[in-house]
Amino acid sequence: MYAVLKSVGKQFKVSPGDILKMDKIEGNVGDTISFKDVVAVGNGDKFELGSPAVQGAEVSAKLLHQTRDDKIRVFRKNRRKHFQRTKGHRQYITILKVMTIKSAIGEESFKEPAKKVAPKAETPKKEVAPKVEAPKTEEKKAVKKETTEVKK
Repeated sequence: MYAVLKSVGKQFKVSPGDILKMDKIEGNVGDTISFKDVVAVGNGDKFELGSPAVQGAEVSAKLLHQTRDDKIRVFRKNRRKHFQRTKGHRQYITILKVMTIKSAIGEESFKEPAKKVAPKAETPKKEVAPKVEAPKTEEKKAVKKETTEVKK
């Protein structure tokens, strides 16, 4: 099932479980936001188009994150005038996860897949070989040379 919703002057095609990045919407992390301005809803061979919105259709999403988008660099230049300016801009964005889509066609919601935990296979313990000591070597004593004085 999918829906086309209209928000912040743009239209987004979404399905349950989709991650959506749009301009900033007021709210706190973890809040549920519902969009009632749904332009179209489809489910396989069924399709409903609103004029301007589908009656009774609603898309609800969970607010995951409030952040800023990547920097956009704006470069201005006038030819032959030695005029160049570079500016940067970062747009505030909201990241949402679509949870449910409700309409007259039907209702579909996102279900988290169950995490599969594989049982750990027991590994056989390796037998440790007994330590073999290195053969002891006798310490060699340094032999001192006898010095003789040379007469001149």
